[in-house]
Amino acid sequence: MKISVICPCCDKTVAVERTAKITCPECGNTCGFAELQKKHAIVDTRAEAKELLTAREYFKNAEFTAAQKHFENVRAINKNSYSAQYFVSLCDIYLHETEDDFDVMKNIVEMLRSSLIVMSRSDADVADKLKFLTAMLSEIKIIVTQRLCTRDDLFENEIDTFRKLSISDLSSLLELFKIDRELIMSYSPEVKAALYNISECAVKVCYKAVQTVAVGEELLSPSDEEYKKLLSLCNEYCFLSHELNEQFDAMNYSPDFTQNNMLNDKVLSRFAKFDESNANAKKNTIGDINEYNNILAECEKALKFTYLSCYRSMCSKQVEQHSQLFFTGLQMLYRLLLPRIVINDKKQLEIHAGKFVDMVDHCDMLTRFIVDSYELDDAVGESLHEFYDKLYEIIDMYITPELDKIGKSMNKIKETRDNEYFIYQKLLFDGACCCVPALKKYVDFSDGRDKSREKLVRICKEATEDFLVLSDFKVEELEQSNFYRPILQISSAVLDEEDE
Repeated sequence: MKISVICPCCDKTVAVERTAKITCPECGNTCGFAELQKKHAIVDTRAEAKELLTAREYFKNAEFTAAQKHFENVRAINKNSYSAQYFVSLCDIYLHETEDDFDVMKNIVEMLRSSLIVMSRSDADVADKLKFLTAMLSEIKIIVTQRLCTRDDLFENEIDTFRKLSISDLSSLLELFKIDRELIMSYSPEVKAALYNISECAVKVCYKAVQTVAVGEELLSPSDEEYKKLLSLCNEYCFLSHELNEQFDAMNYSPDFTQNNMLNDKVLSRFAKFDESNANAKKNTIGDINEYNNILAECEKALKFTYLSCYRSMCSKQVEQHSQLFFTGLQMLYRLLLPRIVINDKKQLEIHAGKFVDMVDHCDMLTRFIVDSYELDDAVGESLHEFYDKLYEIIDMYITPELDKIGKSMNKIKETRDNEYFIYQKLLFDGACCCVPALKKYVDFSDGRDKSREKLVRICKEATEDFLVLSDFKVEELEQSNFYRPILQISSAVLDEEDE
């Protein structure tokens, strides 16, 4: 009658005849029966089966402490019991998974690796090993997906903690896919399917963790370090997913842009209602400037949200909902870059153009949006032409006539240097700033010749030159001025236009 023993030389479980001298059929080494007894290398299969039955009963009833104790007893009887090895670790995970300092993913990887190593030394046939491995991976998949995908409350209320935990878990989980392929039988379709489910879940979490979230008035985005880490993890999991399933396509995954779209729709709707009710719309002037500025403030937030969604979401530009964000972003940028003309109660002209530093940022965004949107739709260039037409129409209607007046009375204004001097100085500055989007230094994109853009450049040139003349070319004073310093940058950008 054959008995099961564990060879002290190769650690393999083998079935041998009970004789004084036993030769291992795996490694060929010989060992005395008495020595095997002394080393507890003879497996008492009856005792093992009894302890396994008891352990599984406790496990089934979720009594993990008692179950773990009996699985430990099984392991003492048969150190090559991969079933006991697995369940001892699984019980440990269930007992400690809620503890903050317990790394669930790290322990899952170690549980699987140690169980596979013990399995490789057992005498089970390939079919039994594969069956148990598939069951292990099914259990692991449940633990992993529940842990990664059931943090909605944390995502909504503590996004920073959500990102921190997701990065930690995904980093540890990556080791699962570094287990020896022969050991984990990755050639098996069942194993591939289970691993793919886990890697795909990881990809989804990466996309969720990286998205910007609006909480009250705040937009909460991942830090640069978090973004780089999540991008790296996403790339690795996408690669693994494609290896496991050739049908995997990262294009099918993207963050949830619902919040962003809702804010964009609200802003665009407010603009539409304002335009409809603005009696001065045909004259290109703003009636209720306070209300319009209020909309612009919300537009700024929506634009920032849109920019972050476009460039900090890892989503392909080819994804429809992502590409739509580019076009919405363009609409908002055009609004922010157009000057707001107001005729006040004294019938005086007021130009509201926003801060120069903000305008430069908006121009940078416009360039990037236009270039990337052009890849999706070459008609986007036409929207830029329309913007320049509208910008020129406003400037030609209200600013150019004022600039002409200044040119005719420049010497008088310089001599008197009264209140009119400062009014015209600001008008020249505002006029130059309004033309900034037409300068290639700030919006580096062209889709054929644009006559309105060329006219705007000429107006900008005239405004900057007149400003410098009015200021007696006191460059050092301008460099020290927090308000008027940008005129020097604009003047330089105009000279660059002439050099081309």
